[in-house]
Amino acid sequence: MKLKTKLYFGFGAILFIIVILSANVYYTMNQQKDNMNSIVHENYERVKLIELLRNEINTTAREIRELLLMSDDIVIEEHIRAIQKSRVDTADLFAQLDVMPYSDPESKQIVSTLHDLSNAYFTVISRAIEHTLEGNTQLGIRELIDENRDMRSQIVVGFDRLNEIEEKAMSTALASIESDFRNTVIFLFSLFIVAAIIVIGITISVVRSITKSIYKVRDVITSVPGHVNEDLPRIEAISEDEIGDIAKAYNEMAHALEDYSKQEKELKKYLENENWIKTKYAEIMTKFQGLQNIERFGEMFISKVASSVEATYGTVYLKEEGELKQIAGYALSQNGKVGEGTFKVGQGLVGQCAQDNKIIKIDKLPVDYISVKSGLGESAPTSLVLLPIEIEDEVLGVLELAKFERFTSLQLKLLKQVSESSGAIINRIINHMQIEKLLTESQTLTEELQTQSEELQQQQEELRLTNDQLHEQYKNSDEKTKELEKIKMDLEEKNRGIELSSKYKSEFLANMSHELRTPLNSMLILSQILSENGEGNLTEKQIEYALTIHSSGSDLLDLINDILDLSKIESGKIDIYPEQVLLNDVKGFVERQFNPVARQKGLNFKITIAEDAPKIIFTDDQRLKQILKNLLSNAFKFTQKGSVELRLSKGREDVRSKIVFSVVDTGIGIPKSKQQDIFEAFFQGDGTTSRKFGGTGLGLSITRELSQLLGGYVTIESVEGKGSIFSLHIPDYYGLSEIQQTVMEEVAASQENNVLIVESNHHTELDKIEVPAVNEEQNKEPFEDRVVLVVDDDMRNVFALTTALEMQNMKVLFAENGREALEILNSDTSIDIVLMDIMMPEMDGYEAMKRIREMKEFQELPIIALTAKAMKSDKEKCILAGASDYISKPVNMDQLLSLIKVWIYK
Repeated sequence: MKLKTKLYFGFGAILFIIVILSANVYYTMNQQKDNMNSIVHENYERVKLIELLRNEINTTAREIRELLLMSDDIVIEEHIRAIQKSRVDTADLFAQLDVMPYSDPESKQIVSTLHDLSNAYFTVISRAIEHTLEGNTQLGIRELIDENRDMRSQIVVGFDRLNEIEEKAMSTALASIESDFRNTVIFLFSLFIVAAIIVIGITISVVRSITKSIYKVRDVITSVPGHVNEDLPRIEAISEDEIGDIAKAYNEMAHALEDYSKQEKELKKYLENENWIKTKYAEIMTKFQGLQNIERFGEMFISKVASSVEATYGTVYLKEEGELKQIAGYALSQNGKVGEGTFKVGQGLVGQCAQDNKIIKIDKLPVDYISVKSGLGESAPTSLVLLPIEIEDEVLGVLELAKFERFTSLQLKLLKQVSESSGAIINRIINHMQIEKLLTESQTLTEELQTQSEELQQQQEELRLTNDQLHEQYKNSDEKTKELEKIKMDLEEKNRGIELSSKYKSEFLANMSHELRTPLNSMLILSQILSENGEGNLTEKQIEYALTIHSSGSDLLDLINDILDLSKIESGKIDIYPEQVLLNDVKGFVERQFNPVARQKGLNFKITIAEDAPKIIFTDDQRLKQILKNLLSNAFKFTQKGSVELRLSKGREDVRSKIVFSVVDTGIGIPKSKQQDIFEAFFQGDGTTSRKFGGTGLGLSITRELSQLLGGYVTIESVEGKGSIFSLHIPDYYGLSEIQQTVMEEVAASQENNVLIVESNHHTELDKIEVPAVNEEQNKEPFEDRVVLVVDDDMRNVFALTTALEMQNMKVLFAENGREALEILNSDTSIDIVLMDIMMPEMDGYEAMKRIREMKEFQELPIIALTAKAMKSDKEKCILAGASDYISKPVNMDQLLSLIKVWIYK
C-alpha cells in the first residue's frame, strides 16, 4: 500500500471522528443559545420595559408637582408639554408589553391592571392641569393629592410585583441551562476518550508501516558524514512507495553534491587567484600615491612590479617626442643600464609593442639573448613579456620584463591591470611637472616684463630729450627729422610689443586661473559637504580626511590669489577705495582672525593701542587688513613659543606716517643679510626641500607693494633666534602729495586694457566671522521645492553644485550650454532662478543671457553669472548681457546661497 493511501486512510478516520464531535458540540451550543435567547428576548425585555414605564410615571409625577407650584405661564407650558410627551411614551411602552408572550398568567393580569391604573392616573393629571390653567391651583392639588393619593402607590406596587415575577422566571431558566451544560460536558468528555483511543490505534498502525522503510533510508543518510563529498553512499533497496521516491531523490542529490564539490574546489582556486591579483595590484598602486617625479616613479614602479611577478630583469620606457626612452631598470648591469636606452616607435620589440598597442610574449628566448648576474653566478632568462602603458588608447610607454620560468596566466593578468592603470599615474605626474614648468616660466616672464618696462621708461626719457634736440635742429636738417621719425616708430613698435607681452601674460594668468579654479570649485564644495556629514554616516577619521582636502584646496586657492594679486600690483592696476577706518574695528578684525590661532599654538597674543594713537585713519580698509593679516600670519607661523603682539602707535608726519602698526614676535628671527631679500617675490628664508616652515614666499612681497599703494612703507627690526618687529607706517590717503598720486596714476595707465581682475575670496572678512549656529532645517526652508537651472559644461561643477543645492531641498535641472538652457526654459516654466557659467561650447553664457532677456516671460527671471575667468570688464559685460548678479569661482556656497535667497525673494 502506498504511503499516501495509508495516510489518507488514517487521517480520514480521524477526520470522521472530529466531524462527529464537532456536530455534537454544535448541537449543544445551539440549545444553549436558544435558552439564552429566551431569557434575553422575553424576560429581560419585559424587565427593561417595566423600568422604562416606572421612569415615565415618576417623570409625570415630578412634572405635575412642579407645574402646581409654578406661577410663570412660560414654565407651565413647558411642564404641560413634558407631561403630554410622557403620556404618549407610556402608551407606547404598554403597547409593547401587550404584544409580548407570557408564560405566567399572573404577569399578563398585572400588565392589564397597570395599564388601566395608568390611564386613570393620567386622567386625574389632565383634570389637575385644567384646574391650574383656570387659575384654581388648590382644587387641582386637592384632587391630585387628597382624593387620588393611593393611585400612584398602586402603580408602583404593581411594577415591583411584575419585576419579582420576571426575575424569578430568569433564575429558573438559568438553573435549567446550567444542568444541561453539565450533562453535555460529561457526554463530550466520554466521546473524546473513545475518539482518542481510536485515533491512537490508527496512528500506531500507520506509523509502524512507514518507519520500517524510513529506517533503511536513515541508516544510509546518517553514514554520509563518514564519506568525502566525492564518494557518497547510495540507497540500494528501494521500495515502491514515497519512501522509495525519497531514496531515489537522495541518490540523485548525492550525485549532484559530488558534482558541486568538484565545482566548489575549482571556484575556490579561481577566487584565490583573483585575491592574489587584487592584493598585488593594491600593493603596487599604493606605492605611487603622491609621487611628483617621473624618474622616481620609474624606479619604484619597475622594482615593485618585477618583484611581484618574480622577474629577474626589467625596464621601463617612456614616450617622449616620438621616441621611447628608458627611465628606470631592474637588475642593472655594471654600466648602470639595462638593455638599449632609446627606441623609436616601431623599432625592435619595444617600439613594435608601442606601435601595435598590444602585449608581446616570448617563452623560448635564445641562450645568449641576455644574461642576469648575481654574486653566485649568472644565467639567461627563458621568458620575455612586453606590455604597453596606455591611457585612453594612447601609448605613454612600454614595460619589459624577463624571468627564468614562464610567466603564469595570473602574473600576465596582474601585469595587464598594472600597465593599464599606471598610465593615469604617469599622465598625472607629467601634467604636474608641466604645471611647475609653466609657473617657473611665468615668473621668468614677469621678471623679463619688469626689465622691459624699465627699459621702455628709459627709452621714453631718451626719446623726450632727443625730441627736444630735434625740435631745435628741425629747420636745419630734414634728414635728421626722418631719422627721428624712424626712431619714434621703432620705440612705438617696442611699446606695442611690451603691451602685447603684458596682454599675453594677463591672458595666460586668466586661463590658468580658470583651469585651476574650475576643478577647485567642485573639490571645495564636495569636501565641505562631506565634512559637514549631513547624513551622519561618516566616521571622525573620514570627516578629518574631508577637512584636510578642503584645507588643501583652500591653500591652493590662496596661492592662486596671491600670484594674481602680485600680478595686479606689478601691472599698476589695483584699485584703492579710501574710507574712514576705526582702529577699534581693525582690533576686532585681528582678534577674530588670530585668537583661535594663538590658542591652537599655545602662544600669548595681545593687542596694545597707545593712548596718543589716532582713533581714525583715512585709507583702504580691505588693503590695510590684508597687510596686517599677512604680517600676523608670518609671525604666528615662525613663532613656536612665547608671544605675538600687535602695537598701534602714533606716527610722525615728517616721515609720511600718521599711525604705525607693529607686529612683534619671539620667533626664529631673520639674519641681517636676508632682511631685504624676504620682500622679494617667492623668496623663502629656508628654500631647501627639508625646510621646516611652508609657504609660497609672496606674502611679504604683496605687503610691501600694498603699503606703497597706500602711501606708506614697511620696516623691519630682527635679531636671529630672538624675534622680529615688522612695522607698517601709513598716512591718510588724501594726504599723499600730488607728485606721488601722479606717479601712481602714470604707472597704472601704462597697461590700462589688459589687467586681470580677480575678486580674491580670501580677502573677504565676512567669510571669517563666526555666526551663531542656526537650525539646519530653518536654513533649508527658504529653498524648499525651489527649482534652479544650472548651466555649465563642466560635469564636476554640475555635480558639486547639484549636491550642495539638493541638500537645501532645491530641485536642480542642468544644461551643458546656452542652447540647452533655452530649450529647458521653453519646456519648463517652474524654474525660479538660473546659475549661468560664461565659458561654454556652442553658445556661451553672454549669448544665452541675451536670448533669455529677449523673451518677455523671462525678463524678470533671476540669473546669477558664474565664472572662473574674470577680466576687468567681465562683471559689467555680464550685467549688460542680462545677469542679475555675479560671483566668481571657486564658489563659496554660503555666499551663493545668500545671493539665491536675495534674488528669489526680491
